[in-house]
Amino acid sequence: FNFTEICKLPVQKGRCKALFIRHYYDIDAGVCGSFDYGGCGGNANNFRTKSDCEKACVDCK
Repeated sequence: FNFTEICKLPVQKGRCKALFIRHYYDIDAGVCGSFDYGGCGGNANNFRTKSDCEKACVDCK
């Protein structure tokens, strides 16, 4: 799949009510940030670690 397109997606918490700290790429700021993920739904701009986010989105800056 195309990480460039994934990294451009807006952050989405998802529709469930769990609480998982995940990371997403903020295309406007050019950095990976954290957010509270609900556990289901959302989109592919959702990484378990900041390092995973940075590796996937390094070329999006």
